[in-house]
Order: sequence, then structure tokens, then C-alpha cells
Amino acid sequence: MKITIIGWYGTETIGDRGILAGLISFFGQIYGEFEIKLGSLNPFFSERTIHEDQSLYEEFTEKKVGVSVFNVKNNKDLNKAIKDSDLVVMGGGPLMDLNELFMVEYAFKLAKKNNIRTALLGCGIGPLFQDKFKISVLNIINKSDLVILRDEQSKVNLQVISNEFSEDLKGVNLHVSMDPAVECCVKYRKINTLLQKNYIAVNIRDFPKDYSELDISDLINNKIISFIKKISRQYPKREVRLIPMSYFYLGCDDREFLNKAILQEKLDNVTVQNKPLTLKDTMRIFQNSYFNIGMRFHSVVFQTMLSGKNYILDYTEPRKGKIYGFIKDVDEDDFYKNRYITLQDDNVFEFKNMSQNINKVFTLNEKNIDDLLNVYIRELRLLNKRSCKKC
Repeated sequence: MKITIIGWYGTETIGDRGILAGLISFFGQIYGEFEIKLGSLNPFFSERTIHEDQSLYEEFTEKKVGVSVFNVKNNKDLNKAIKDSDLVVMGGGPLMDLNELFMVEYAFKLAKKNNIRTALLGCGIGPLFQDKFKISVLNIINKSDLVILRDEQSKVNLQVISNEFSEDLKGVNLHVSMDPAVECCVKYRKINTLLQKNYIAVNIRDFPKDYSELDISDLINNKIISFIKKISRQYPKREVRLIPMSYFYLGCDDREFLNKAILQEKLDNVTVQNKPLTLKDTMRIFQNSYFNIGMRFHSVVFQTMLSGKNYILDYTEPRKGKIYGFIKDVDEDDFYKNRYITLQDDNVFEFKNMSQNINKVFTLNEKNIDDLLNVYIRELRLLNKRSCKKC
């Protein structure tokens, strides 16, 4: 089975690496033999991250996994990869206001022209503010033989866009599951035991301007730094470890914001993880921490799935974004009701009664999670038996 995966690789965060590891786990359960060509915006960076995570792929699949990288910005390389494939995949991440979205649209159109099956696997919908990107998303959806969204909220967001442009989604092979990084966490938990340590693991980031139509970056960044100061004072005998999810400047390297914040405030018990961690190393830190605080989407996913002792700083669109969608799907008992702050609309930036409920652990509904993840296995197997649509 020859699979071409495209998306936002080449600027990949630890979360994107979790998505890729999760997809590889699914492919290992479906196909006897498979090889992956990964389209990267910056191949040198993806080659490094794949090398670092290779052993994890093989732990998950118990087989040798071949992943080669090509330059997705080179039309000749992209065309060749697609035409040599049995399946072209958009491998997770958001369909949002990015110019690279048009590359995905082009790739899916070319695949359909060459009778090659296409799939959106674990993608989110939004944030989308501009009509040209909304139309591109609808074009991609209509060129997909299989669409598996990462949460129910993405399905709602897609329906809103389709209604806006009078598009009918009835003919789309559309399903909802979870982010593929959840599969990565599930597999990791099965082979690694909890060894609780004394540190507090925190992921924060510079607020990204493309997640709001208003210019609120400085306001939110100041609130975040103020919060870190409160954590430092509240737990003076614990190391507060600031853990990046991005180590590449083109993907908004978290270390720049983290170091700037700490140098200005001179907090003795707060440290920045400046040496890049692998996907496996990052999961280990979140799993074993005294408790976690997460801001980037996949830090929230990892902390929730691996630890369950975590608090959430949601920087995405209020009651519409990816963090909200994930928690809404997994938190059946409102465990995170008092552990959740929506940065774009909450005025009070503190967790109430943090010290009193810090030892409570979120209980996963493992059957529900397994059922949702099995959507990938079931639908990819069915897709493998069907001829592609619109060929």
C-alpha cells in the first residue's frame, strides 16, 4: 500500500508528530505492508523529526515503517508522489485560513483526476474567516472519498460553512472520530507506566493573531505571563517546567515566547525546556508530572489522555474551537468545568480552588474512546475495498 500524506508537515509541532504516529498506528492495523511518502513544506525539518520518532512508529506497529520525505512545494515532486500512490491523505490538522490550503485542494483534485483515492483523516474545520478559504475547504471535502473529522464541533463548523454557500453535504462520506494523536496516546499508555514526579509541566504559547478577528495578542499574552507568576508563587518548592510543543521558528517556536517571559520576570523555580524533546520524551513528561497546564491544542490532548491531572487554557474561538470540541467530546461528567479558561472571553484569569482539587484525576471512558478510534480502522478498510468516487 503506497500512501502519500500531506498537510502542515515541515513546520510540525510535537502535536503534528503525534498525529503522524497515530495514523501510522492505524495503517499498521489495516495494511500488511505499507510505505509512506510525506509531503513537507521544509523537508530537512521533517526528516529530522521522523528520524527522532522512528522507533516509536515501530513500537506501535511491531514492524519496520518506511517514511520518505518530499518537497510538497515542488510541483514536480508533488505530482509524482500523488501519481505513484494508492491513497492520498490530508493527515490531520486544521483546515483554516492558510494559503497552503490551496496546495491541499490542488493535490486532491489531481488525485481524483488520476483515479486515486483521497481521505481527510482527523482534520478540524476552522478557524475560517475569509470566503476564499471557506470555498477551498468545501472543494477539498467534495474531492474526498472519506472524511473523518476530529470532533463533533468540526462537523457543526462544516455545516455552517456549507449552508453559507448553499453546498449539499449529503453525498459526502463523512464521519466523526477523534484526533489521531489520541491513538498515539492510547498506544503509548499501553507500553509505559506512570512514574509521578515533583514538577509541574506547563505549555503556553504566544497568542496567534489568526485565531481572532480582533487584535488581542498583547492582552492575552500579559494574562498568560501573570498566570505563570501566580503558579510560581503558589508552588515555590516545585519546579515549573515550561514545555514547548514547537521547536521551529516557521512553526512559531514556543521557546522565544517562553524565554522572553521568564527572563523578564526572573522566576527562580520556573525553567524552559530549551533542548528539543522528541514526541516520546514530551509524552513522558506530561504523563509523569505532578500536574499539567496546557494551552496548545495537542498539549491539552496529551495531558488529558496521559495524565488527567490538568488544567486548560483555551486560546481558540470560544465554544467553537478545537480545544472546546475535544473536551466536549471526551468530558461526559464536566470534570473540566472548573479547570478550563477561555482566554478570548474570560475576564478572571485564575483557577478557583486549584490546590483543593489538584489531586483529582480525569477518568477516561476507554470504551467510548476505543469505539471512536475504531472509526478509522473500519472506514479505511471499507475505502480500501471500494473504487474511488468521481473518477
